[in-house]
Amino acid sequence: MDLLGVEPAGFARYEGAMPPVPRQPSWGPDSSSRLDFEKGRVPIWAGRLQVHPRGGCATAVHAYAVVMLVTRGESKMRHAGDLVVRAGDVHLIPPGDAHGAGASNAEGWGVAFHPDALGEDGGAANRLGPLLRVRKGCHPVLRPTLPQRRRLARWMRLLSKEVERNEPGHEEAARALLRLVLIELERMTVQTGASEPPSLGLSRKALTYIETHCLEPLSLAQVAKALGRSSAHVAGVVRQETGRTVGEWILECRMAEARRRLRGTDERVDIIAERVGYADVTHFIRQFRRVHGVTPAAWRRKATAGGHEPSPPKVTEGMPRRAGVK
Repeated sequence: MDLLGVEPAGFARYEGAMPPVPRQPSWGPDSSSRLDFEKGRVPIWAGRLQVHPRGGCATAVHAYAVVMLVTRGESKMRHAGDLVVRAGDVHLIPPGDAHGAGASNAEGWGVAFHPDALGEDGGAANRLGPLLRVRKGCHPVLRPTLPQRRRLARWMRLLSKEVERNEPGHEEAARALLRLVLIELERMTVQTGASEPPSLGLSRKALTYIETHCLEPLSLAQVAKALGRSSAHVAGVVRQETGRTVGEWILECRMAEARRRLRGTDERVDIIAERVGYADVTHFIRQFRRVHGVTPAAWRRKATAGGHEPSPPKVTEGMPRRAGVK
């Protein structure tokens, strides 16, 4: 029986990366809902999930965050070690964290969102607090109380309905509901008082450092120096574990902040370029256009016109990956 009394009205598969399209009548078998999310035309996805592992517990890495509330069943996961996620648990997957599922019959609610999904409301640390603490070494599974589970399921259910709509204000409503989800997660992490382990993986340390310093002048050599390792070693580990280079992660973080400012402020493009770490506005525009296919000014016009959000970075396209990394 469903832990929260939620009827499983159509599931998506959850394999650690973004699930295939949920089978809901309004979308149909050839729906582009997942594609809309992955290309950034919508910044948030929410819906029912079902964990269906691939053979060999294949590893997945993605640049967006995922939150799953398990309502029935359990799943054996590999995420910062081996763990079991059971009914009532919440699994947090920050951007860039390698993970995979083993034996599983878990079902529940899921939310996936790009780091810039909350617009201009606060900095990355404020928006992603519980997930960033996972990145820093806290346990990726939370065990909420029954009232917390019910509230979280309610926010996720409403968010799922909101992201399906295409009516005025639906993106603002979705962001407001996502904030409620993150507030509930924040309450859970404060109550658990989980402490950080004494050591973290090098890749996690590198990503945390990049997220903290990406708006400053930053290079692979500086990241490596801060971690006390050679550039070659840091570059190899990050690429092996995440499927992306250090430079691509720096670009990912900078472009997310640029989109946030383009969407949520009236700052000039040259000011935004400076704020996201580019002394040369021409170089910033060239980078932005290479990643998004349009100039920052054109992206802003589309983003503020009331339609779908423009596409996020395409830095993963055509990039070599190790086996099993999506």
